[in-house]
Amino acid sequence: MRKLKTWLAAYAGCALMAAGAPVVPVGASGGGAVSAPFASLAPADTVSPSCELLLPAVPATLRTPPARAAYIIKHFWDAMDFADTLRSRNRNFMEQNFVNCLSLFPIADTTALAPAVATLVGRAQSDAVALSLLAETAEKYLYEQDSPLFNEEYYLLFADALVAAPLPHSKRLRIEAQRTAMRKNRVGTPAADFSFETRDGQRLRLSKAAQGRPMLLLFYDPDCDHCMQTIAELSGSPLLNGAVARGDLVVVAVYAGFDGSDRAAWLRTLDRLPSVWTVGFDNGTIYTRDLYVLRNLPALYLLDASRRVVLKDTTPARLFEYLSK
Repeated sequence: MRKLKTWLAAYAGCALMAAGAPVVPVGASGGGAVSAPFASLAPADTVSPSCELLLPAVPATLRTPPARAAYIIKHFWDAMDFADTLRSRNRNFMEQNFVNCLSLFPIADTTALAPAVATLVGRAQSDAVALSLLAETAEKYLYEQDSPLFNEEYYLLFADALVAAPLPHSKRLRIEAQRTAMRKNRVGTPAADFSFETRDGQRLRLSKAAQGRPMLLLFYDPDCDHCMQTIAELSGSPLLNGAVARGDLVVVAVYAGFDGSDRAAWLRTLDRLPSVWTVGFDNGTIYTRDLYVLRNLPALYLLDASRRVVLKDTTPARLFEYLSK
């Protein structure tokens, strides 16, 4: 695995140099290059560098990193024959190259991503098994929330292309449902508004809470151990506490429950949440109106001062990274 990580870092460095972007070694901080999470996501079995697709030669006329990265992504799979089932049906090979290609997405001109993804999905249709494997790989790395590469915006590019592909009906239905979920409260869109009961028994609308200040919106369940662990991690963060103390951020924690027993559990655990947070109870509106897709709890959303989504379904680590910038 150490050899694989070293090689993947080297590959990423080559790709980024080809794109004209600065290279950051594995484990270093800074922008641009593939970091340790990419290496850690490599398949468990050893993958030889000889199994990697060669980078396309970038025309000298393309000089900026975004343009060069876009060209590489567009032509990344040119050397791949999807009719060659020894490769196209090899999960390790496909996952490794998928991650390698994905490493350039943050650098490339964003307008180039959707056409490149559509071309890849179109080429994969030459073999039904390969197409299915590509769909599974995209979901695994971009849609599963415990993946360090989790990125709904990137996965939506694949989902948009895959719903029109000749996948089995059940898979297309699954992807269509995922598209619907991802389009709710997308990054850059206004967060769905709702009202909730506060600690003092008052009703408060999300849009009216601490107007003019950014907000961390946290959905939790008081009987969820992971929720309470996350709340403890957040409440113990000097970075978060400092932002709250300066008035740069407010925290609103909401239990999306239903009936009286849920409300009783909420009341019973109120003292476990910081007094400086706004803590609320929703009596079913979020679920019955399908305002938020709460795939896992806790669910963290960072909203700007106008209540537009900045981070969706994020983690404490990603939140702290954003706040530290």
